[in-house]
Amino acid sequence: MNARQVAVAVTACWCLVSVAWLCADEKDKDEKKEHDTARAVLAKAKIDLPKAISVAQAKVPKGKPIYASTEQEGGKLLFEVYLLVDGKVTEVEVDAVSGQVVKTEEGEDDEVENLDDAKKIVGNAKITFPQAIEAAMKKVEGGKAFEVEFEMEDNKAIIGVELLAGNKIMEVEIDAITGKVLEVEEEKD
Repeated sequence: MNARQVAVAVTACWCLVSVAWLCADEKDKDEKKEHDTARAVLAKAKIDLPKAISVAQAKVPKGKPIYASTEQEGGKLLFEVYLLVDGKVTEVEVDAVSGQVVKTEEGEDDEVENLDDAKKIVGNAKITFPQAIEAAMKKVEGGKAFEVEFEMEDNKAIIGVELLAGNKIMEVEIDAITGKVLEVEEEKD
């Protein structure tokens, strides 16, 4: 290799490392924003995430929940519940204070990060989101759930539950078939 080839190779490596670092930094910022939103919503919420899921299912009875989280939108504190209906995603926004449905939108497939995983798992899961949240809350004393979703990890169907416990953010992974708690870990902001 001549000096020019070495310089090009070093520059290319530097660019790849920089891009990876920037992507990781953006992910960290998104996680922090998500956690700050959860803190704001849960501080004033009069209902909890399982209740919001129940309200959303009552609004869309044929829907199966595949993802739910907290959100602040237009000054409103919300739980967003995404349901799978005939292979398509419907979003139901539930006011975290009043417990009322604020909005229902169909065709929200692009809003669910793990949609392919969720579609694989939802029909086979023996554990419901409320059951998973209950199991997670038993493992995290004083925890309040703010996010629940289906994930595939090492070909295993998982329900991931994130909880706010004091100042800590905890994630609990639960086997979607057996209900067994697989992992409990603290997340960093």
